[in-house]
Amino acid sequence: HTRTTFTDDGEFMLVGTYRDGYSYLCKAHVPTGDLTTLCDPIKSDGLAINPSTLAPKSGWTFFWDGGTLRSINIHTLEERVVIKDIGHEWAGSLMSVDPEEKFVVSAIGMKNPDELAGLPKDQVRNYKVVFAEGKGLTSKLVQAPIEGGEPEVVFVDEGVKLCHVEHNPVDGDLFYLDRDRPPMFHAGGDGSKTSRCWTLKLSTGELTALTPAAEAKFQIHAAWSWDGEFLLYHGPAKLVWGPCPWYIGAIRKDGTPYREWTFPEGTHYGHVASAPDRPAIIIDGNLSPNLLQWLYYDGEKPRIEPICEHNTELNTVPNNQLSHAHPSTDRQGRWVGFNVAKDKRTFVHVVEV
Repeated sequence: HTRTTFTDDGEFMLVGTYRDGYSYLCKAHVPTGDLTTLCDPIKSDGLAINPSTLAPKSGWTFFWDGGTLRSINIHTLEERVVIKDIGHEWAGSLMSVDPEEKFVVSAIGMKNPDELAGLPKDQVRNYKVVFAEGKGLTSKLVQAPIEGGEPEVVFVDEGVKLCHVEHNPVDGDLFYLDRDRPPMFHAGGDGSKTSRCWTLKLSTGELTALTPAAEAKFQIHAAWSWDGEFLLYHGPAKLVWGPCPWYIGAIRKDGTPYREWTFPEGTHYGHVASAPDRPAIIIDGNLSPNLLQWLYYDGEKPRIEPICEHNTELNTVPNNQLSHAHPSTDRQGRWVGFNVAKDKRTFVHVVEV
């Protein structure tokens, strides 16, 4: 995602790791690879500290520790509690820092009521089953001052589950969010009839759908362009199980279509990221199973340029997400960072552009 991984000068990036039942959050000095552990290890179920995000100018990083939103400065190691407790019935989710670095905003979602009721594991229904019709399902955006102060709920969404969220890089009032509808939620929403990606004006609550032109309206991943003018996205062109063509595109922040192409040969799973130094979408899949590539959107026809091989071995570690390349860039356009799974371990790689 845009503005979440590297400091603005490109010298440091966040790295999460999981070892022996504990997760650790670290900063990596990118030119040398030196690692510094930022906090005491947290008991974990196999996920690296997640979700977490970085304020790229000040160096404050934010992460959920149970129902507490904690913050650590990667330069000074000063610690803060930003939100003390969201309540046992809520789970902290993905978050974002505004461009001026005054606020952090996080999605929070309802925990599975079967788990809250203490039912045995074999009696706990899948989340999708419990909320198959969206009844009783509520998601919220909670905003808290980075320097300290009372958090407040700035948006409530009924009948949907919020997933990826991200401030526009130049407009702190404009927010992108994924609104996952039942019955398929993150796997297709309402049968891909409705866009997954929306913008929200935090000051007014106004929602705008960023709808692709393709038959299947449910995007899988998206990220702001670094200049804040476009949301870059991709998704399967048809709602089917298994390989199918993917579309990749850029849509203006007001919802006006700009570029979108469907690639019949682009059947590989992947992700999108924004390139700060060129009008291009970084893809780690879709058109290739093992390449990072730039897909340029400044012309009517797509132009593709390889960056490097990533060669990650997808879905070979217990948490499949950690085997996905998930590329990320720094503001200067110097680095592209990505994950690699190999021999049942995961690594963080960086390519110098």
